[in-house]
Amino acid sequence: MSPLIPGLMLGTLLTSAAVLINRRLAPLAGLAFLALLLGAGRGALTPTVQLPAGLDGQTAAISGMVDDDPVERKGTRRLTVQLDHMLGGADQATSHLRILATVYGGTPAHYGDRVVLNGQIVTPPRFDQFDYRTYLAEQGIAGVMPSARLVRVASHSGDPLHTLLYSVRQALVDSVDRALPEPQAGLLLGVVFGYRAALPHALEQQMIASGLVHIVVASGLNVALLARLVQQALGRIWPRGAAVTALIAIIGYALLSGASPAALRATLMGGLVIIACIIHRQSQVTVALALAAAVLLGIKPGLVRDVGFQLSFAATLGIVIWADSLTRLLRWLPGPLREALAATLAAQAMTWPLLLAQVHQVSIIAPLANVLVVPLVPFMMVAGALGAAAGCVLPIAGWLPLQAAGAVARWFEAVIQSTGSLPFAAITTPYFPPRWLVAAGIVNTGALAAIKLRQFFWQRKLWLALGAASLGVASLLLVQPDGRVHVYALDVGTGSAVLVRTSNGHQLLIDAGPDADRLLQSLGRALPPTARTIDVWLITGGRRPNIGAAEAVLNRFDVKRLVVADPDPWSATLRALVLQAEAARIPVVHANGPLAVDGVNLRLGADERSWLIRTGQSALAIVPPQTSWQSLPPDIDGAIFTSGGPLEWHGPAHGFSVIQVAANSRDGLPARTLLLALPGAPIYRTDRLGTVELGATMLGFRPVN
Repeated sequence: MSPLIPGLMLGTLLTSAAVLINRRLAPLAGLAFLALLLGAGRGALTPTVQLPAGLDGQTAAISGMVDDDPVERKGTRRLTVQLDHMLGGADQATSHLRILATVYGGTPAHYGDRVVLNGQIVTPPRFDQFDYRTYLAEQGIAGVMPSARLVRVASHSGDPLHTLLYSVRQALVDSVDRALPEPQAGLLLGVVFGYRAALPHALEQQMIASGLVHIVVASGLNVALLARLVQQALGRIWPRGAAVTALIAIIGYALLSGASPAALRATLMGGLVIIACIIHRQSQVTVALALAAAVLLGIKPGLVRDVGFQLSFAATLGIVIWADSLTRLLRWLPGPLREALAATLAAQAMTWPLLLAQVHQVSIIAPLANVLVVPLVPFMMVAGALGAAAGCVLPIAGWLPLQAAGAVARWFEAVIQSTGSLPFAAITTPYFPPRWLVAAGIVNTGALAAIKLRQFFWQRKLWLALGAASLGVASLLLVQPDGRVHVYALDVGTGSAVLVRTSNGHQLLIDAGPDADRLLQSLGRALPPTARTIDVWLITGGRRPNIGAAEAVLNRFDVKRLVVADPDPWSATLRALVLQAEAARIPVVHANGPLAVDGVNLRLGADERSWLIRTGQSALAIVPPQTSWQSLPPDIDGAIFTSGGPLEWHGPAHGFSVIQVAANSRDGLPARTLLLALPGAPIYRTDRLGTVELGATMLGFRPVN
């Protein structure tokens, strides 16, 4: 069922309840419900950004225009290209797609240039810890060229506004690069201008672990500081124009920083507050935040799935609600330190569920790191902005302020490296399914509301009942299965490891793959933390690609039954596994027929090597590379090709195909003949997508996005 339907049902119930409780709320409730309907309609009409099925995985030559500022990193450049034509043959057609191409070599390309690229176009992958496909789709990018060859560049001028903005930004970047070494230059550019392209990857990861990545984002802090500086500078000499100038300045800053969701949200909020001051109306930050979010989502509904937008909105809301209360509690600290710590704690109180779900870690060291860094951000912004602007005109004029800002950047670097490299700097969660996010949101919202409304605790029975209900719902969401059968083609490299979870939460494991670390990581992402039992462990092969990680399974899980179905003579690895299992008093049996666990049935295929998984109307085939099977049963929904699949395949290509293979496989798998034999079936590869989840539906097994 679409999530839109329960959302509309909940909105209808809340609207009806508000009207029944107090009829005076009827107009407001009606307007809110109308806004919900308009938002749902706007979201439903939003076109999806995706690569055409016939183009995915094809090697092609394309021509188009570079329609964004190129990003250079260590000998590579990333070009965002608006396609004009697919070149070659008689299939020339205007596609109007946006492609992100990674280009090697020294040929320069700038915004507006016409280019010809040659390479393989693929759908952006979804990683276990980051949905790269959705991230690019929010920017209108449908596909990527991981290794493109730049065939030809023709200079061309692009849109005048973008050309001016990119020229100004490049001049500022060059001014800072001339005066400061790396990584101080990259830090300054990130803090002052929200330009993160120059940051080293290792330093950026340490910033995430230390909770300081927000200082290199064009956020509300930067926008508010810029508006305040402009208004204070012009307030005495030109009071009437100060507010308008500040409004123009923050709009220009948002455009210059790349117009990220955080920058646009902060600019809209700041602009609304400034306009309210101009027309002498009282400004409410919560109203401005809600209106800014509504405007942005009205223009681009897809932002609701953008991690940056979600974190920015939640952090700002937390600061608005909690910062003042925390500041009063921390009154024993000096002013700048008190405000920095209060803002950090308030933001983290609202964002930790999202951080666990989207970024998969929450920084424990963030309060200390922010106290050491945030009070110096205003000084760096003023000195860095003045120095970079002056350096564009006369390099010697900007040298002194840039050196002062560089000294602060060196302090920032020391704090980031020392705090971000600590072993306890952050709590990491490799897997955080949507229902866990709902549970965390219930617990977090209930706790924050209880603290905020503690003066109403005289109704203790009511609060206890609500608290018990919240904890009960959260507990069920955490540990209860969703009532469907799920099959996971685990990301273990080139190997065989398939997990089946039944509708009632029983686990069946087929093989274990070659790598213990990757197997445990994949299992941790597929199973809740309470799952410590494997009801049936089926061994289909005794070689390393099948059971190289077997010891890790025995150490972590309580295995109820080990079923050996290897048709070949037992290897030393398989004998050792059986001896370990018997020593642990695990029943070891031979596969003499079909297996059944909680409504899921497994049986051998006609080649006596492949296995079929059936539940209700759903059927799935697990195909090893040793098979000589020439056909699949006609009623299967798809196939999982383990260990890269067979070298040759002549079976049907209906349904979908999942290929378990490592990135840059040394064996050259999957074989080209296998890929050519599956032209009509969508292909999901674990080297590009990570673990592939398949769910049983009324229409059979389907990939779970």
